[in-house]
Amino acid sequence: MKRYILTVVVIFFASVIYSQQTTSYSQYMHDHYLINPAAAGSNGFMPITLGYKKAWTGLQGSPEFYSISGNTEITDNMGVGAKVFNYKTGYENKFGIDLSYAYSIKIGSDNKLAFGLSGSLYQFSLDKSKITLENQNDNTVIYATDKLIVPDANFGTYFSGKNYYAGITVAQLLGRKVNMMNTEYLEQKQVRHYYLMGGYKYEINDDYSIEPSLLAKFIEAGEFQAELNVKAIIMKMAWVGISYRLNDAVIPMFGFQTEQFIFGYAYDFTMSDIKIYSQGSHELMFIYKINTGKSKTSY
Repeated sequence: MKRYILTVVVIFFASVIYSQQTTSYSQYMHDHYLINPAAAGSNGFMPITLGYKKAWTGLQGSPEFYSISGNTEITDNMGVGAKVFNYKTGYENKFGIDLSYAYSIKIGSDNKLAFGLSGSLYQFSLDKSKITLENQNDNTVIYATDKLIVPDANFGTYFSGKNYYAGITVAQLLGRKVNMMNTEYLEQKQVRHYYLMGGYKYEINDDYSIEPSLLAKFIEAGEFQAELNVKAIIMKMAWVGISYRLNDAVIPMFGFQTEQFIFGYAYDFTMSDIKIYSQGSHELMFIYKINTGKSKTSY
């Protein structure tokens, strides 16, 4: 019976134990704060970012992710940000709130080096009412709690200039355990994730530009993943791009933008073994830019 219940939540626990426990968007290059808390306040405007991702469509109980975030500069060298998100897979749900503070040092006339720290609070939920038990006395669910609150923290550094950026993030610093109060069957640990990001904007002329970027991830559980991305902006109105996620997916994306907002769509063509069951992943992102009256000083 233990095997039956673990199969019910296999997508969740396979992802949190052996792969990524933090969810990131394929279109992260539009808002670096989604990856790095040190990027808070790095723009000359306040971005309000709405995101949605449905992973592995066609697979029952596959992950679904929603988020809303915002960040802004409060002084010439300080920024703050906030993020609220919800991650659901199978009968498991992870709701989180993240608050960030960043301090930057000006280097030369156009460059900044920022350090950021964020505090997070997660609520993990297990919807036991939707689980049909073959054995009503199964200990895996009976002795598991419905909800568990877990604190955590993230740290990042972010270097940015007029046409380039680079950053390092360490996520889930505290390494807390999440076991739904059932250490015998459901215990697992929030392991640290390390992110390395970088990109460059090459302006061909006033109407066209190309932006290559890289995102590398290392997870203490022994997993490594890298994404190579390139995005082209056309007439400052439309953009198209493509990403390759090592041994996982090819991701075409496109969208349009104005001075006030950015809209984007991405589709992950799955290349890993799960492609037998999945039809790929859909992702939507919308960013509304609020003018703060400050000139843009970074990428």
